Amino acid sequence: MEALIRPELGLTFWTIACFVLLTLLLSRTAWKPLMQAVEERERAIKNDRQTAETARAEAEKLKAEFEAKLAELKGEVGRRLDEARAMAQKEQDVLIEAARKSAGVIVDSARREIEAERQEAARDLKNKVAELSVLTAERIMLKQLDHRANTDLASRYLAELEKERPDLKLECK
Repeated sequence: MEALIRPELGLTFWTIACFVLLTLLLSRTAWKPLMQAVEERERAIKNDRQTAETARAEAEKLKAEFEAKLAELKGEVGRRLDEARAMAQKEQDVLIEAARKSAGVIVDSARREIEAERQEAARDLKNKVAELSVLTAERIMLKQLDHRANTDLASRYLAELEKERPDLKLECK
């Protein structure tokens, strides 16, 4: 066990010699390709980083353009909505005015019809009163009744007339 703790000169020499030989061999064969691979990796990382920065800057630029266009479109939509509301209000006003004119024409027509029917009803009433008067006079003349009988007869005919036309209130004096 003590042999492991104490170094021997021959073993130390061969260990150092193998290490130096291995280092020379690796430096001639493997060291350059390893260093080139590490340098290529560093360059690729730098390039990727620059590409990512460029892409990020481009994305921010596109985002700003998109936001500007979005704000512009919102303004355009608002303007068009205002125009549509104004146009709808104008159309509503036109329709209301046309409805008022049409209602006025209908009301005037109804008034004319009512007036014509009222005049016809008045003519009918005059004709009926005239007929009743003639009939009354005829009966009076035929019967030669006294004053009281004439008054009773006239009252009866007036009552008949009121039944036919309740809107008339006729009295016999």
